[in-house]
Amino acid sequence: MIRLRPRLPALMKEYPFGVLLVSLLLMIIGAPLTSQLSAEYPALRGEAAIAPLVLLLTVAAAFAIWQTAKYRALIIFLGGFVLAIMYLSTIFRHHSLTATHLLGQIAFVGYVIAVVTRVVFRAPIVDGNILCGAASIYLLIGVMAGFIYSLVALYHPGSFAIVPPGGTSEAALGHVDAGWLIYFSFTTLTTVGFGDVLPASEVARSLAVLEAVIGQILLVVMMARLVGLHVAQVSSRHNRPVVFETSEPSHHEKRP
Repeated sequence: MIRLRPRLPALMKEYPFGVLLVSLLLMIIGAPLTSQLSAEYPALRGEAAIAPLVLLLTVAAAFAIWQTAKYRALIIFLGGFVLAIMYLSTIFRHHSLTATHLLGQIAFVGYVIAVVTRVVFRAPIVDGNILCGAASIYLLIGVMAGFIYSLVALYHPGSFAIVPPGGTSEAALGHVDAGWLIYFSFTTLTTVGFGDVLPASEVARSLAVLEAVIGQILLVVMMARLVGLHVAQVSSRHNRPVVFETSEPSHHEKRP
């Protein structure tokens, strides 16, 4: 009996950036729910609420980059460091451990962005895996910006304010969950700006504007690159010379 659908391991191996993209989408969906989990389960407060999403993203990013041998050593080091510090920060919840975890996560995501960008922009052809990689770059920037906002809120409490539904802006909260800040990052990156989370300090406003500008520039550059690769790919197929085989001698050949 012939199996019409490929098995999952083969599909994951063929589309490693697709695995990364799925994990990023799950993180985007789950990030706004972490505050509700923190309210219902006291053990999941702070960094512990977002720890499962961070674990999923770290494993998926390591899997996506694992296909390239020269990046394996650094991805093992950074990924292991992030997971270890994340575990310690969720147990002890010390200010320095939380800051170290956020810095490690920013470095890890930044490294993943650099590697995926290198692969996408150097790809000779555009296929499904490259398209997933291009989408992952855009989403990774949103996740990294969310961790940067979390670091700013940690060192400068009150940098972000939450607006209650149907009300005016509250006083800037001393601590805003990382899930809220990842949600705020993606509303800023996509320039949606619902206004339920507001940057309340000069540093936060500057970073928010910078993220919005980078997001728009990245879309333009990425689309131009992918369209250029696709046009070159189609043109090379249509301009390929056709070779006809014949047993008859051509008129240029000398007959005996």
